Amino acid sequence: MVAIDQGSALPQDGLFHISRLRGWAIIASVTALVGIGGFAVRGFSENGLRLGSELAWRFTCFVFFAAIIAGPLARLIPSQTLHRICEQRRQLIWGFCASFGVYLASVLVPNLLAHRDDLTAGMTTFVMFGAGLIVIIGYTASRQAADLLGETARRTILVVGLSTFWLAYALTGLAYISGPHRPDAFYGFSLSLMIAALLLRFADRFAANIRSHGRPA
Repeated sequence: MVAIDQGSALPQDGLFHISRLRGWAIIASVTALVGIGGFAVRGFSENGLRLGSELAWRFTCFVFFAAIIAGPLARLIPSQTLHRICEQRRQLIWGFCASFGVYLASVLVPNLLAHRDDLTAGMTTFVMFGAGLIVIIGYTASRQAADLLGETARRTILVVGLSTFWLAYALTGLAYISGPHRPDAFYGFSLSLMIAALLLRFADRFAANIRSHGRPA
């Protein structure tokens, strides 16, 4: 599932230098604004908190999709713009991690501030597991991780981490479109995005095999 490799050097001009520093923060800020917008629409009520968290979750799905298709898409389509996006793919990975952190905060913080007792063990476990996983993914997407862990271990951990989120989004979408839930077009769309990302990854590998051997593997 991982759409990141180390093959491209990052550009050093001022514009992209600023982008590298702030891209993840912009994504996190947009996620926070989306969540706050959901809160505000329903007057910061219980329903508003629920809507804000739901909108943040949905936004992280789109960020995740962009992060995992950036590399394959840039390699499959000869576009200078796509190659620049691919070169900045670490910002998309870090942006996803930051945006998911905002989502976790939208789940946890309102309950803590209100001193509620309905923060279940399952919810606490979910928040802790999610927080730990995004920290691991964020670190293994960095150059320093290869020096400490080795490139093979770094890539393996990153693949497992991103695949876990892929399964979470895909299975959530599948559960909503097949289970006894109220119809919601988003979940069918999110499942389609995950399937599209997987097919794009397979196409990238297939094209790489053809380039390397002159025939399909």
